Amino acid sequence: MTTLYDLLGAEQGVGDIVTRFYDLMDLEPKYAELRQTHGETLDYARDRLYKFLSGWLGGPPLYEEAHGHPRLRQRHMPFQVDMQTRNQWIACFAQALSELAVEKNYAEAMLIRLFALGDWMRNQHEPDFPPPQPPMMGEPEARIPELKAVLAEYGVQGFFE
Repeated sequence: MTTLYDLLGAEQGVGDIVTRFYDLMDLEPKYAELRQTHGETLDYARDRLYKFLSGWLGGPPLYEEAHGHPRLRQRHMPFQVDMQTRNQWIACFAQALSELAVEKNYAEAMLIRLFALGDWMRNQHEPDFPPPQPPMMGEPEARIPELKAVLAEYGVQGFFE
């Protein structure tokens, strides 16, 4: 069975996405709030994200082998994750996928799943926004209009057109 991990280029492709994602976080002022949540260097985060994405996208379960169950929401509780942080996170991912010229259908499939996952990481009460929902609830595709608006806000184009 071909997985999204395979379609994205397996180890090399996922590694390139993670590298570009964190490079953009360092380079682009529009991702400043997101960058501030990561500490002085990004090496630790790069390693953890690569391992997580490997298994999450259908490849080798590297994160689980090294660290056990991801427990993502619990692991992100020490960090303030609000709507702006979530939006910068998904926009930074989309920009990385765009710059790497990842096949549009594969990139969009990844972004839809990441958007639901990123929303679940929110842990700040924001009365103007609905509370986060677990990523497995509802239809992730139903949130494409919201995702498109976020990407447009950050100037990331070429997806969901």
